[in-house]
Amino acid sequence: MNASRAGLLQSRQRPLSRRAFLALAGGVPAGFAWLAGARAAVSVPAGPPQQSPAERARILDLIEAHRPSRLSRLPPGFCDQVGAAHVGGKYHLTTHPFLLEGGRKLIELGSRLGKFWFMPDNPAQSYPYQSTWGKYASFVELARSDYFERLFHLPFTTILLEAHAPLEARWRNPGLKQEFYDAITKAFYELTAHLYRAFHDRAVTFVLQHWEGDWLLRGSGQKWDPPPEDWRARCDRMARWLAARQAGVSRARREFGVKARCKVAHAAEVNRVADAWKNIPTMTRHVLPRVELDLVSYSAYDAQEGGPLHFWNCIEEIRRHARTGPLFGAEAVYVGEFGIPENDQPRQITERLDEWMGVMLAARVHFMAYWQLYCNEFAGKPQTPPRTPVTDPRLVRGFWLVKPDGSLSESGRYFSGLWRRAG
Repeated sequence: MNASRAGLLQSRQRPLSRRAFLALAGGVPAGFAWLAGARAAVSVPAGPPQQSPAERARILDLIEAHRPSRLSRLPPGFCDQVGAAHVGGKYHLTTHPFLLEGGRKLIELGSRLGKFWFMPDNPAQSYPYQSTWGKYASFVELARSDYFERLFHLPFTTILLEAHAPLEARWRNPGLKQEFYDAITKAFYELTAHLYRAFHDRAVTFVLQHWEGDWLLRGSGQKWDPPPEDWRARCDRMARWLAARQAGVSRARREFGVKARCKVAHAAEVNRVADAWKNIPTMTRHVLPRVELDLVSYSAYDAQEGGPLHFWNCIEEIRRHARTGPLFGAEAVYVGEFGIPENDQPRQITERLDEWMGVMLAARVHFMAYWQLYCNEFAGKPQTPPRTPVTDPRLVRGFWLVKPDGSLSESGRYFSGLWRRAG
């Protein structure tokens, strides 16, 4: 699914803005060397998992029993594990710096989990309103900026950071020397060490992740059907890049995290899981088994395209192939993104959300981050985008908990009600 991110992407249907993001997050190849018979070279079984009628019924009953609307009591830690993203919104509601406005709004709604974009080269693109950003040469410099320091001291218990350093943009290039990977490890080591030093005595979890990995691997919207000639080499390079990021986090955690109350972890994010059942190479099957990670995030739009059993099978597909360490145990998979554009898809919003939540709670995913607090996508495909901040809710697609007039959307009413119940 062609999702827009971080204010860089104006529509899920615009690959050029995808390229703008990918240029920041990992680069886009100049072209693809397509091979007519390449699909046959992919040695993975096609088709979704085969389950007996009894097994399907068991899973569906489990999902139904875990729907929040069916639960008399929500799980312990619900507010710590369920939250929303805040980035690139097309409107703001206060005179406060936009990053902090969003963080405070999430706390006000009742969540203790926030997901934010953490890119030193251009934070103003993600958080433009009421803000004066400086220049930041590193993760640590950005973490020490006034806005992020104040955000990190809000009473979140879980902070997910889309962390991409400028030096990482070349990871797709062949022939990179060890010095390149050492620099990535150093950047993530320094950020992790900083977070442990700053929050040693506070019970807060930071997760450093990257954006949708299948699109980073392929290029925006590329179906890989058939895959390019060099797809295996690309997977190798991605695995090495992820290992370099993880190495920095792991080393700093060993040195600074033994007696700390806070926790800093690293995650990779997949987003085209079900493509494996079409005999298409995926990050899940061809990258995750090659590198041990703390966590795997799932941007789950392809799971949303099917029913609850399809969503369940996508999560289990990730678990089968992920190599995750002991930090989170069996629950080392989370859903880093899911959402509904309410203006585009106004029907059965609460019903769909409740069913998806039933899947995720039954499948024991560790975190769930809704897309998102304020909508970041314009409605339609305007040749001339509206001026921001917008005030008319019809100008955006409706990926929101809070509308431009400050009222709660249907998604916002659903989740704020759950956070109040969980307390």
